[in-house]
Amino acid sequence: MIKKTTPNWRAVALIAQAFVLVACGGSNEPSTMNVTTGTPGSAGATGTTGTAGAAPAAGTAGAGTAGATSTGTAGATGTGTAGAGTAGTSGTAGAGGMSGDSFSPNCAMVPLTAAGLAPAKAGACTAADTQLCYKTCGPQSVGFKSETCTNGAYVEQSGCNFPKGMDYSCYKVPTAIDASCPATAPQASQPCTVKACTLCNVANSYLDSTGASKPGYCVCPAPGASGTSKWS
Repeated sequence: MIKKTTPNWRAVALIAQAFVLVACGGSNEPSTMNVTTGTPGSAGATGTTGTAGAAPAAGTAGAGTAGATSTGTAGATGTGTAGAGTAGTSGTAGAGGMSGDSFSPNCAMVPLTAAGLAPAKAGACTAADTQLCYKTCGPQSVGFKSETCTNGAYVEQSGCNFPKGMDYSCYKVPTAIDASCPATAPQASQPCTVKACTLCNVANSYLDSTGASKPGYCVCPAPGASGTSKWS
């Protein structure tokens, strides 16, 4: 800050008078007048430097409260009760069928042999072919006989086996030939007209489906889907 000084008016008047005397004199000599100058004013006191303002205080960071972690409870695992089914009863084998697995597999259902044929009596066979299967036999094909691959050929069982648990009364050999039987030997697969379950032959023989004479009987079963009966 600068201090204002009041001028010395006496000194100013003396200086002004000296200038007048010099200007009015005709002499070129320098003036020998002594000029008394005024006392210089005192310099103003130096202003006090202002104190710098304090830096603003740093703001305090806000501290948020962390939210609580929610933990869900796992649901209980449900345990179902297993259903218990009742096993069905096995059906009764029909004519030409099998009771259980006693005569399985059927020779008509197995793969063909290397020769391209179904297993049959005296037919060729290899180690890669079916080694054992069964063919139907007997009246109405209710029985079975085996075909076994032996030394490169199928050997057929002698006779015919019949499943247990079936009613074979229809095939019971009679003590005497029924009077309704024909006078000529019945032939398998040919129509018959006698009542169902009648066994017939001539001279203790019948004819197979090829016409060859065989010892035994033919039976006339109940009519089939076609409504006719055929000797078996």
